[in-house]
Amino acid sequence: MNDPALIKDLLRHQGDFMAYLMAMVRDLDAAEEIFQNAAVVVMQHSTAAEGPIRDFRAWAKEIVRRQALHYIRARGRAARCPPTEPELLEQIDRAFSDDATDMVQRQRELDALKDCAGRLPDVQRTMVAMRYEGRASFDAIGAAVGRTGAAVQRALSRTRRMLHDCVQSKLARPQGTTS
Repeated sequence: MNDPALIKDLLRHQGDFMAYLMAMVRDLDAAEEIFQNAAVVVMQHSTAAEGPIRDFRAWAKEIVRRQALHYIRARGRAARCPPTEPELLEQIDRAFSDDATDMVQRQRELDALKDCAGRLPDVQRTMVAMRYEGRASFDAIGAAVGRTGAAVQRALSRTRRMLHDCVQSKLARPQGTTS
């Protein structure tokens, strides 16, 4: 069953789960594959047959964890290499579960970043998108915007600082105020 609420919840926590997976497997392609497999399991969940989910994040994290362990075991067998140490996996799991960061605060940070990024000039927004969404090299970005790779690297460094300062400024304001 495809429950839109479950899919929405999964996508809301995607960044957390991807960070968790990257800590476990240290491979972006593998983390994305594992997340997709976990998403299939989440989408197959039927709330009518299994009852409502009380804590979606914890429930979905367990699905992600099991998919990651399955991947790690399969990779170890295929490559004849030792699996990741169980103690390390337990520490990663504990760190994820104990994450005390307030979800409301995370949403405020994300909203502030979106607002700050939306105010960037077009060329800066293009460079940021190419680098962080498209994973383009500095030279490739430079070719697209008519700059050298070194100039792009410096511009992105300044842009990150500007975004950081803008977000921090927005977060320092009391909630509910604008600008």
